[in-house]
Amino acid sequence: MKSIVLPFLTGCGCLLAVCGTSVAQPQLPESQYYQPLNQMTPPGVAGLWAGAMGRADMHYFQPVQVRLPKGGQVTFYHPETRQPLTVPSPAQAGFFVGPVYRFKISNLPDFPGVELFPTIELVDRLHPPPHLRQKYPIPLDLTQEDIELAVRDQLVTKILYIEQPDLALPEPEGDLIREENIPQNRNLMSEADMRGRPVMILRIGGRIPSPQELADPRITPPAPIEQPFAVSEQPRWEPTNQGFTPPVEQPDAFSTPVIEDPVIDEGN
Repeated sequence: MKSIVLPFLTGCGCLLAVCGTSVAQPQLPESQYYQPLNQMTPPGVAGLWAGAMGRADMHYFQPVQVRLPKGGQVTFYHPETRQPLTVPSPAQAGFFVGPVYRFKISNLPDFPGVELFPTIELVDRLHPPPHLRQKYPIPLDLTQEDIELAVRDQLVTKILYIEQPDLALPEPEGDLIREENIPQNRNLMSEADMRGRPVMILRIGGRIPSPQELADPRITPPAPIEQPFAVSEQPRWEPTNQGFTPPVEQPDAFSTPVIEDPVIDEGN
């Protein structure tokens, strides 16, 4: 999986990122198709269109794993009461395709007292075997550079995409997804679309929302969230976390069903 980020613009940022060391990707030609979405499209539009195109499944939570550079805490908000639930990084939770979700990162070792409120917007999902859904989440790496730019009130926009096999770099993946810089005058969504299948948009900046904004359903719709958990722990359902959808382990799609022998009534 790869991610695209754009370098800093006035009030906006964008880069093409895949993780680990930055490796140059072969220059791709201009797309011959018009892409109406770009890094300046208002949040929520891409997700709304994804739902209209049939990519949203209201019965499927796409796991996303949030990873901070040197640890810290990730806070998710109750979909109805807006009460926080904080878990240590790396943290994992499930989200629907379509809505814009906001979460908080805090207790960052290199940024004492700093709290940031990134948003994610899923425009597609992965399709692993059902019983491996939690094992293969979408990785979301917030790098040291991302946090430094956000602290300086810059907005960073990333698009994560699943690369096309014929365009993949012939190098092993590291612990992080690689990142690639894209010129400021290029359409970030179009660049991701040419390289693979976009699945998620991340936006992180320095603006701190007020408690009223965090509680206002018109700003952050009360979309369901599958219960967050720390990756170092097994997902479990606790009564104190009611309101979050409990994580459900799907049955093995490739297991052989048990067929019981029919009962023969010899009396008939």
